[in-house]
Order: sequence, then structure tokens, then C-alpha cells
Amino acid sequence: GGGGGFVRQLYDTSGTTCSVDVSGGAAGCGAVDGSTGTAETGTNDYDGDGVTAGAGDCDPTDASIYPGAADAWYDGVDSDCAGNDDYDADGDGHDSDAYGGDDCNDSDASIYSGAADAWYDGVDSDCAGNDDYDADGDGHASDAYGGDDCNDSDASIYTGATDAWYDGVDSDCAGNDDYDADGDGHDSDAYGGDDCDDSDASIYLGAPDAWYDGVDSDCVGNDDYDADGDGQASDAYGGDDCDDSDASIYSGAADAWYDGVDSDCAGNDDYDADGDGQASDAYGGDDCDDSDASIYLGASDAWYDGVDSDCAGNDDYDADGDGHDSDAYGGDDCDDSDASIYLGAPEVSGDGIDQDCNGVDSGVDSDGDGLDDDTEVEIGTDPYVADTDGDGLSDGEEVLTYDTDPLVEDTDGDGLSDGEEVLTYDTDPLVEDTDGDGLSDGEEVLTYGTDPLVEDSDGDGLTDGEEVLTYGTDPLDLDTDDGGTSDGVEVIIDGTDPLDPSDDILDTTDSDGDGLTDREEEVLGTDPHVADTDGDGLSDGDEVLSYGTDPLVVDTDGDGLSDGDEVLIHGTDPIDPDTDDDGLSDGTEVDDTGTDPLLADTDGDGLDDGTEVSDTGTDPLLADTDGGGVDDGTEVERGTDPLDPSDDLPIVGDTGDDTGTSGTTGDGGTVGDGGLDTGLGLVPGEIKGGCSGCATLPPPASGGGSGRFGWLAGFALLFGLVRLRRR
Repeated sequence: GGGGGFVRQLYDTSGTTCSVDVSGGAAGCGAVDGSTGTAETGTNDYDGDGVTAGAGDCDPTDASIYPGAADAWYDGVDSDCAGNDDYDADGDGHDSDAYGGDDCNDSDASIYSGAADAWYDGVDSDCAGNDDYDADGDGHASDAYGGDDCNDSDASIYTGATDAWYDGVDSDCAGNDDYDADGDGHDSDAYGGDDCDDSDASIYLGAPDAWYDGVDSDCVGNDDYDADGDGQASDAYGGDDCDDSDASIYSGAADAWYDGVDSDCAGNDDYDADGDGQASDAYGGDDCDDSDASIYLGASDAWYDGVDSDCAGNDDYDADGDGHDSDAYGGDDCDDSDASIYLGAPEVSGDGIDQDCNGVDSGVDSDGDGLDDDTEVEIGTDPYVADTDGDGLSDGEEVLTYDTDPLVEDTDGDGLSDGEEVLTYDTDPLVEDTDGDGLSDGEEVLTYGTDPLVEDSDGDGLTDGEEVLTYGTDPLDLDTDDGGTSDGVEVIIDGTDPLDPSDDILDTTDSDGDGLTDREEEVLGTDPHVADTDGDGLSDGDEVLSYGTDPLVVDTDGDGLSDGDEVLIHGTDPIDPDTDDDGLSDGTEVDDTGTDPLLADTDGDGLDDGTEVSDTGTDPLLADTDGGGVDDGTEVERGTDPLDPSDDLPIVGDTGDDTGTSGTTGDGGTVGDGGLDTGLGLVPGEIKGGCSGCATLPPPASGGGSGRFGWLAGFALLFGLVRLRRR
């Protein structure tokens, strides 16, 4: 107030500094007092903050306000003169909601009221204040982000919401099938599923279904009282099906006889087709012909008319009931009046009756070949010809001893008859090539003259078969080409031609002096420096060249005796394990039984040593093992026990037929002489015929009867026993 001077004003809105002449003057700066003001140039720093108004000081009256000054947000002062809203720190155009604005996060320019807000990023970008994981606003976060809302796009769907079945919506987020109300894993058939009752979890397609409870548990749609599906309910539940387990059985069904099934539920007997009151015997009844009412158990029946009218079950062509029809009516019973006679019946030996209807009586050996007639008929041989096939062996020998075919002359087909093999050449009648050399026994004997028991007849190191079939050499000549070198050495060692003497490499060195050259021994595998390679007592040369034994095997025939012992001590055959063919090996005879390996019957009792050891159990060194007075062979022939001395009395009547009424005892068996003959012409105390195996008859009793009848009464029992044995 008053005279001249200057008043300083700051106009916040213009930013222009003016000085006003209070004594009057123009208001060039907008002064309002009517005086004339003088315009300022803004060069003065009135607040002393170092920044003039012209330099940008937005408040020249406050030293704390100038460009670049520290500016605290939310104090209402633009301290740095930036010109921005002091309540909008993030500059998004929205004041902080803490100071009356609508920006819920004034530190992030992307967050403010009305901003675009993406769901499920955890940021409330539009400051709406809702849960960023609850898009549908139903108060439940999405189950994709840890919540329990299975559909966050629909506010009606959340855990615990009311859920209506069969609308296709899992409103309560339970995770169950909206079309499976009973939770049995099958949708309701009303909505495309196969559950015929979606209110009961035990009912669904394929569920176990108990019959007859009135519930179609498996949803098949069938009648629960018609288990077999034949269209008729069980008669146990008001229907007319008498067997509801079989679809072929129901009232009115076709019914076949004899199947045990009342298919038509009529209740009649399925096994009585002819209606005679008797069920068929084929099905447990007693009617043997259920198609004829006149045939039944107890009806009258005539033999051989082909009708078993009385249903007795017997064969109308088998009157004797032996199971075989009469041969007069196509059967095989040669006597239909005797049940013990029919084809194959057991024979009673020597009774003159052909029980087995084969045309001969058993127990009789008409041709004496060791086989009774009955056996011969059975195997096809001629019971009246001892050697049916004419091979030199009796039928009995072939069957019982050698196992050859009694109907084939040459069982093994090697060109030699069975008899020749056994009796002449000692080869095996069952093996075509006994020595395994590649040539049949017949070829060796009949064609080449080689030994069928030795694979290398000439001992040259080549088998007979190799010589004949491969090399063309002579299997009987050690050196076929006579060139001085054996065939085996030429072929195996030298590689020369065993048929060309000019290429023979001569080397007669015999280091061990055994009769074989060293090179021959090399071929044979023997030791050229040891005369007896196998140590059996025979030199290698003797074994190869003389005996045909194996110089590499101590016991060539495997009989328990070394080859040397057989040749040098016992005289037995070193390539035949049983030299005397008695059934015992040479070694067994020498080492065990003490019998003679060169004699088939050491004790001369008529039995081979092998038979005594293996069959009869008698002593092959004692002619009369039981010491009863009759040799073992005679006892076996007669049928007495060679181990029981009590039965060694002479056989009665062996040469006579004592059926007469008079005669003299001991006359040798004159027919009709009336005496009980010993057959040996014996008198008491006498041995007849010089036989050490014959019994001495007891002397006559001292009291009673004549001489011949005194002891004869005591003999009667033996005579009866002998007759019983023969029968």
C-alpha cells in the first residue's frame, strides 16, 4: 500500500512473474488493482531454490519445488514440477484407490479400474475385486488352479451344487457319470446306456442274475422264471416247464424214446416204447425188445430161432451158455451141448477132447518137435511135421530156443537157412550180417567163402565188406596183388593200389616179432612194439591171422575168459561166448558152475548145463541131484521133481499096456498080462539096464501075500499118482 514500490506475485496458472506498480499503471500482467504493472522477464529466483520460473520452477515461492526435486507420491505436491498426477504413481491415468481414485494397484500401469483382465493369472487387472480363479463368480475357484469348480465358465456348476441326474451336467463336480445314477458303471438305458434299472447298482447288463427272484439283474430282458429260454416258465413257479434247465424240455415238445428225458412233460415212462409195462433192458428195465409187446422177461423161448423171447439175456445160438455160438449157426462152438468146449477154451492135455475147437488135443506133441499140437495150431505150424519150414531146426527149437520164424526157412533173409546158421555156421539167424562187415552171412558163406563171424577174414585191416564192395580186393588174401604189402597197409597208409603189385612199398619190419609188420599193426591199431597189445596171452599176429580174435580186446567174445585162456587153457572158441551151446557162457562154466565149457551136458543126465542152472535148479555136476535113484533128465521127462528123492521110483508100464487080468510082474509091459508092470522088468532089489539113475525097488514085505504081491500093494499109490499126473 501506498506510494511506489513493487509487489511480487506468483500465478500458479500462468507461470509468468509480474511486478505491479502499486501507484498506478497498466495491468500488463493481469494485475487487478488498476495500476499499471510492469512485466517481469522471469530471471529472478524469488524462493532461492536455484531455479527461476523461466527455467521451469513451477512454484517460485517454494524452495522445495523445482524440476528434479525429490517428489513424494500422494502428498498433493508436484515437487519435481513434472506436471503429473501426484495420486497416479503408475501413470495409468487412474489415481490410487487409497486416495480417492479407482486404481487398486498404483504400482502397475496395467492394473486399474476398467483395464483388460485375463483370468487365472493371479492378477486383478481391472480392480474389480473378484477372485481371479473364479471366472464364473460362483465363489469356487477353478479345479484347474487348486479350487473345486469343475466348470468355471458356469456359475451353477461347483462342488456342492444341486445336481439333477440325466441332464448331462456334473453340476456338483462329483466326477460321476450323470447318466449312471446308481453308480454301477453302466448308463441308464433311457439315455443310451445298458442299465435297465439305474436306481439299483446290482442291476446292469452282464450283472450276475439269480433265476426265479423276479429281478432281471443282468438286463437281458428275459423271463426270470424261464431259465432255459424255451418260452415256458418253470412249473415250480406257476409255469408248465417240467425242466427249466433244458430248453428242449417243455409241455408239448417233441419227445424221443430212450433218452431218459420227458421232453414233452407228459410224465410217462420214456423207456417203455411198446407200452407193455416193462422198460427196455437197454435202459435198466427187463424188456429185451421194447418194440414187440410179446417179448418180455418170462416168455417161452425156443433155441436157435434167433429170438430171445424170454429176455433171459442169453444167446439164442449158444445153448450151453459158454459165450460161443454153435458152429452150425455161424458160430465157433464145435459142441454146443458142452460149455467147456468152444474156440479158445482151455485145453485139458491128453484127454482126447478138442476143448478149444482147433482140431487137435493139447498136451500131445504128434511130431515130437517140442511144441504140443495145440500150440502149433495157434502159431500156424504143422502139428504133424517137426520142421514145418524145412530149415533144419524143429519148430520147437525155432520158437523156444532161437526165436526164429518156424514158418520161414531163412528168418533174417541172408541166404542161409536158420538151421544152417545155427547148426553149421554158428551165425545169428536173426541178424543178416552177424559180424557187421557189410556182407550178409549168406554172401560170406556161399559167394565169397569168408568167415561170417569175423569182419576181417584175412586180417589185413579191411573188413570183408570193404574189400568186396569198395576196393575189389580178395577178402581171403592178406595181399591181393601179391606185391608184398597187405591190402590194408596199401589202402590206409600208403594210398597205393592194392590190386597193382608194382606200387607196393615193401616194408617187412616186425619190431615186436608178433607176425604182423609194424605198418599192418598201424592199420589195425595195435602196438607194433608190443607183441601182445591187449595182454590176453595171444600175440597180435596169432589173434589176427589164426584165431580171428580182436587183438585190442582181451576177451573178444565177452564170455569172461581172455582169448589166450580160451585157446591155450580151456580149448574153447574165443569168438563164441558159449562154445558148447548149453546156455551158459564159457566164463560162467569155468569160473562159477565148474561145468565143462566144451560139453553141453557135463554130468550126462540128459539136461544141458544151462537148463539145470536156469530152469530146473538141479546140479549140473550131479546126474541125480536129489539122490533119489533117478537121474535129473529122466525125472524132468517123466514129470517128477528132480529135487525130491521121494518120487524117484520107476514109472509103471512104460512099454506095456497092463490092462489084462493075468500075468507076471516085471515082464516089461505085456498087454493083457494082468500084472502091475514096472516097465523095466525089475524084481525086488534089482537095478535094470545099468542105469545109475534108476531106483531100487523095495524088497517084498516079510509078512503076508506072495512075493510079488507083498510089495506090489505098496506100489499102488504111486501108480495112481502117476496116472493123475499124466491126466
